[in-house]
Amino acid sequence: MEAASEEAASEDAASEEAASEDAASEEAASLEAASEEAASETAVLAEAASEEEAAVEAEPVEAEPPQAVMPAARARATTAMQIFLSFISMISLVFL
Repeated sequence: MEAASEEAASEDAASEEAASEDAASEEAASLEAASEEAASETAVLAEAASEEEAAVEAEPVEAEPPQAVMPAARARATTAMQIFLSFISMISLVFL
């Protein structure tokens, strides 16, 4: 009787040990899969970043506006200033 109970206890211990080994191997496999997935995501992100850097380097730098824009802007500013000053002089003549 004692031998049967000892044998049953040893079988229980063996099955528990096998179950814990199975759980450990499953956990190791899931950790390995997670690390592989993280590595592939990192590789994809690095590739996307390098493609973006290449695209930025390939884009031409925006050129300055043509020089004809500067005289036109200066002419508009001068005209606006003349209108403003003439308006001020008219108002000052009215109140004198």
